[in-house]
Amino acid sequence: MKKVAIVGYGYVGQAVARFFNSHYEVLAYDPHLKKIAKVENITLCNNKAKINKCDLAIVSVPTPMGKNGVVDLSIIQETMEWLDTPLILVKSTVPPGTVKNLVKKTGKAIAFSPEYIGEGKYEVFFWKGYPDPTNMKRHDFMTIGGEPKVTSAILEFFKSVWGAEPTYLQTDSTTAELAKYMENAFLATKVTFCNEFKEIANAFGVDYNELRELWLQDKRIGRSHTVVFENKRGFGGKCLPKDVNGIVKASEAAGYEPKLIKQVLASNEDFVAKNKGE
Repeated sequence: MKKVAIVGYGYVGQAVARFFNSHYEVLAYDPHLKKIAKVENITLCNNKAKINKCDLAIVSVPTPMGKNGVVDLSIIQETMEWLDTPLILVKSTVPPGTVKNLVKKTGKAIAFSPEYIGEGKYEVFFWKGYPDPTNMKRHDFMTIGGEPKVTSAILEFFKSVWGAEPTYLQTDSTTAELAKYMENAFLATKVTFCNEFKEIANAFGVDYNELRELWLQDKRIGRSHTVVFENKRGFGGKCLPKDVNGIVKASEAAGYEPKLIKQVLASNEDFVAKNKGE
């Protein structure tokens, strides 16, 4: 049985481990943990030498929002210094160009794949085609970016679990990285737009819930991220604020100021302030 290493056993790392554990021996590396729940074929292993004997390593370590909104890549960089498996797949959200630079710097076989394990605990109706927030096996597509020989080799591990039905999308690593930011920036914009129209509806004495249902009859809109919660305005959580700030800073570093997305962040601050009664 081949071995898959999960480097970073947090929310995403655990989901990836559950995806693979029925087909591979899974070793979870996380120095912050002393034990994990006993699950078949998943073993906590904080021995770097043993991790490097695995056939594939999937990196799901934190990439937190650092100073002034810039993505902190220090844990990714430290991990790549010692990780030396034949194939490495980064699942952590990283700014465009990160994996390309890591490959150039280390010479290692590294690819990137956006993750669609989410924070939402709402029921996901399978017929909608939305990525299930907790179960990767229910996802119907996978994007992977990198050198073709690397992405193809990594896909073999996923295909043995998913089989023929999902769509396997291969591209370069920078495009795959940017696709993840584009997704989260759009969802953040959609949440902010709906919060804005909640205020507009209030100004006209219109019930937003009634307005929303009329609006959603146009199937081009899509129902996700359109509910406005009275006591939880705007967007928050671990991903959207970090990723939207991250792509703003990365874009500015590349020479472009994304004014619309910066305004989304500014407007969201106002809506979040309503949660605090400010």
